[in-house]
Amino acid sequence: MPATGTLNEQVIEATVSGPDGANRLFTCTGQAWTYIWLGDNQQSVPTFTFLVGPELPRPQFYRAIASASVTSSGVNVMGTGGWGSVSIESVEADWDDESSRTQVRVEFNATTGPGIHPSVQRVSYNVTILGEIPA
Repeated sequence: MPATGTLNEQVIEATVSGPDGANRLFTCTGQAWTYIWLGDNQQSVPTFTFLVGPELPRPQFYRAIASASVTSSGVNVMGTGGWGSVSIESVEADWDDESSRTQVRVEFNATTGPGIHPSVQRVSYNVTILGEIPA
């Protein structure tokens, strides 16, 4: 699954003491491009991935956590009596072996009835990465 792009990423690095040999905490915030659009009576469960933070070789990456929320969305109402919903089902962050960066996965669940066409263009994210940087 190819990674989508990010924008406005900001990273702050702090020195920490543990657990184990961890000595750095990176906090990453920004937005990621997602494009979901549904027509009448559709359901979709797309997953978007994107890369954040610094490159950390595997032994330097300990773990990461992430959260995401819809930043840019819209709805086109084509009639009356319609319904629709878009929700974020899960957000995960883990080390990506191809890029040596943290990969974030955001899974959506979108459903529409007659006359409603929802869309989501971007999500905001907060990712915290625990790592070890050699002295």
